[in-house]
Amino acid sequence: MSTATSIDIVARTVRRTVIVCLVAAAFALVAGVVSGHPGVGLALAVGLGLGSINGLLVRWSAGVAVAFGAVSLGRLFAFTGLALVAGIFLGLRETWLVIVGLALAQLALVAMAARQALAR
Repeated sequence: MSTATSIDIVARTVRRTVIVCLVAAAFALVAGVVSGHPGVGLALAVGLGLGSINGLLVRWSAGVAVAFGAVSLGRLFAFTGLALVAGIFLGLRETWLVIVGLALAQLALVAMAARQALAR
């Protein structure tokens, strides 16, 4: 398999993950508002949104000549920090929900990648 083909597969997988995360974020936001807990829905939506941005950066880092593990670790530290800051702005009681949203986005990325790998 050529490198271009691998990068195309990563791009397609990340694109699908971003769509899934953004749909889940919209659902979380609507569900939070409908249930009378808009802060909860917003916190989950922010976490899912941050996680989807991380997915886009995964696609970018797949073509970089730096060790993927090093780039991934730095990216995950940065996004965890962003999630904590976002959670503080949303309210300390909801901070953990931003982290949960971020974790759910990462699980979605892993699930999509595993699905793609198993399909081969």
